[in-house]
Amino acid sequence: MTEDDALAWLRRSFGDGAVDRLQLYVQLLIEENEQQNLIAPATVPTIWARHILDSAQLLSLAPRSWGTWLDVGTGAGLPGLVVAILTNGRIWLAEPRARRVEFLNAVISRFNLSETVVLKARVESVETGAVDVISARAVAPLDTLLESTSHLRHSGTRYVLPRGRNAATEIDAAAARWKGVFHVEHSLTDPESLIVVADGVRA
Repeated sequence: MTEDDALAWLRRSFGDGAVDRLQLYVQLLIEENEQQNLIAPATVPTIWARHILDSAQLLSLAPRSWGTWLDVGTGAGLPGLVVAILTNGRIWLAEPRARRVEFLNAVISRFNLSETVVLKARVESVETGAVDVISARAVAPLDTLLESTSHLRHSGTRYVLPRGRNAATEIDAAAARWKGVFHVEHSLTDPESLIVVADGVRA
């Protein structure tokens, strides 16, 4: 998918105003990336497809009505800040690294995202109570992620997890330990890249 394709999809899906807000976020992200490694420099020329649309597409896989969304190891705010900017919903961003937390809080303040909160902690230490959606990009193997978030899910919690091209293998490995309904969706940004969607996960 080209950058023009990504922008066109975002405009069709969320409108021009949303894209304008995302353009400001992209500007802030690129500027901050010169100070700390938030995204790989090689992905900056494809930031709209590789990072922004890749994050925004997860909204279509979330439950129709959700109350709280937790993004694990959010880093630069991908996908959590993108979801927050597009929905102004209740988003919790779990990120243990201080400099990244500073950047996330600066963006939250800039956009006045009153329902978005940064949790400066590893997810194992987060004590917010159960959430409705859990996302994570390239944080840990699927089995490890399910374990580290077990205290944060309820029976209706849905995981939406971009996992690249090895998602099916990770599901097979996790199925030896975890019950639930697992399936994969193809990413809009790369047809060979998969997103794991999981409901009713339990030991």
